[in-house]
Amino acid sequence: MAFGLRFKIALLYILVSLRHGTSGIDRPLLYSVYGNDIQVRLRRIHNHPQRDEPDGSLTVALYGRTPAYVQCRFVEGGKRLACEIILGLYPPKQGRAAPVLSAAMAEKLQQAGYRRDDSGRRVFTYEITPDSGAWGGASVVILDPLIGVFGARALSRIEITAPLAPERDEAAIQRQMRGM
Repeated sequence: MAFGLRFKIALLYILVSLRHGTSGIDRPLLYSVYGNDIQVRLRRIHNHPQRDEPDGSLTVALYGRTPAYVQCRFVEGGKRLACEIILGLYPPKQGRAAPVLSAAMAEKLQQAGYRRDDSGRRVFTYEITPDSGAWGGASVVILDPLIGVFGARALSRIEITAPLAPERDEAAIQRQMRGM
């Protein structure tokens, strides 16, 4: 994310906290700043002919005291969105094992709907299908554990990487917001 977006978040955080206090404003601010951006980028990836290829992923990375990232990709011709959450810095370093998740964090991830990966990797997965009830709320599935488990706050450094949708599309985000 560019400095401009982080500056806007900080300014919005200050303005809202002056009016309402700081209690409980992180989640709504993060949803409003990143949620629609995630939805727009996922839609652009889903509509791209190379969505099932390696560049068809979207990664939302949280940097800070407890870094973690959620990486999602469409599979089966775009019928499913497979997401996995990984503790550690993004991009991961080759040869370095992911840090071990505490039992408390693992339980919180399970409460958020994520499940341990069956392959033995140190990741938790979440699968979204059109009939799962979460298809339109994929941004919540992605942001919720970063906020509730890993401590993302309004002023946290969060970056979105999506090779097929590399830029934040302000016009599309505005259209999405008007459609709500």
